Amino acid sequence: MHRFPDRARAAARPRVRPTPLAAGACVALTVLLAACGGGGSDEPAADLNDPTQGPLAKLLGFDISPADQRAKELELQQVLVECMKAEGWEYRAVDYSAMSGGFDEEYQEQISDPEAYGEKYGYGVVRGYELQPSFSTGAEFEDPNADYMNSLTMAEQQEYNAALYGEQSFTDDEAIDSGEGTEFVMPSLEEQGCYGAAQLEVYGDSPFNDPDMQERLNQLFEDSESDPAITEAYESWASCMADRDPSYEYTNPNEVINGFYDRLNTLQGFEPMDVEGDGGSGVVIAASGSSDGSSDGQPEIDEADLEELRQDELSTWADDWACQQEVDLAQVRRDVEQRLADDLVAEFPELGED
Repeated sequence: MHRFPDRARAAARPRVRPTPLAAGACVALTVLLAACGGGGSDEPAADLNDPTQGPLAKLLGFDISPADQRAKELELQQVLVECMKAEGWEYRAVDYSAMSGGFDEEYQEQISDPEAYGEKYGYGVVRGYELQPSFSTGAEFEDPNADYMNSLTMAEQQEYNAALYGEQSFTDDEAIDSGEGTEFVMPSLEEQGCYGAAQLEVYGDSPFNDPDMQERLNQLFEDSESDPAITEAYESWASCMADRDPSYEYTNPNEVINGFYDRLNTLQGFEPMDVEGDGGSGVVIAASGSSDGSSDGQPEIDEADLEELRQDELSTWADDWACQQEVDLAQVRRDVEQRLADDLVAEFPELGED
C-alpha cells in the first residue's frame, strides 16, 4: 500500500488546496482501492491494486494518467497567473509536480507489481527513509511566489490570499457553545477566488462542486469504511495473522503500516505531541530531544536499528501478503467499491451521465 505522501512526508502542495470532496475521496480510495494484495478473480492483480482502475475512481474522474494530470495542473497554473494579474497581483506559475521528486515513480513501481515490490521493500517504510536524500528536490522546492509574498504587508498578504482562494468563513454552531471550536465552511468554487475560477475553467463544472453533494459523498465514503464485507474480511485477516505469529495484535492491514512508520519516527527521535490545547485534535510529530541530522535534514538512524526494522518489515509484509491472499481482501475491497459507485449513481443519477 502506498504510504509515501502522508507518512514519509513527501512534499505537500500548500497553495492548491483540495476541496472536502477531494479529501474524502482520497480517504475512500486509500481504504477501498489501495489494497496490498491481489485478488483471486479474473481481474489482473495489478488492476485491483491500482487506485485509478476501479469503478469509483473512474466515476470520480481519478482515472487520469499522471501525464494528463500534470498537463491539467500546468494549465490551471497559467489561468491563475492571468486571473491574479487581472486582480492586480503578481503570481508566477508553480510546477507542483517537481515537488514529488521520485515518489511518483516509486508509487508506480508499487502498484504495477505489488508482490515483487513487497518482496524487495515490504511496505516501503525503510525504503522511503533511505531514498529521502535522492528525493530531496521536493524538500528543496522553492515557491516562486515566496519572495513576492514576503514583500507584502500582513494586510496585503491577507488580501492576496483572498484573491487567490476566496474568503475563508466559519460558522457558529453548537460546537462553539460547547467550547469545542468553530466549523470550517468550504465555499463553492465560485467563491474560491482565482483558484476556484481556474478549477472551473480547466476541469469544468460538475455535481461535485456543490458543497451539499460533497458533504453527502464524504458521508458515504466514511460509511463504506465500516462495510460488513470489509469488516468480516479484516477479522479473517487478523485471525490468519495471529495464526502465523501470536505476537501480532493487528485488526487490519493499515495498523501494520502505521506501526512501522511509528517505529521509524521513534528511531528518528520523533514522538507524538498532543495539540488539543492549540485548538486542534489528534497528534503531530514533534522532535524529541536533539538528533544529529543527515545532509538532507532528516534525523539519521543507527544502521543496526534500521536493519532490524527492515527485516521486521519484510517478514511482517510476507505474512500480511499471504493473509490478504487467503481472505481475497483486494477483491472484497473492489466489490465494496463497486457497490459504492452503484449507490452514488442511484442517489445522484447525474454522476452516471457521460
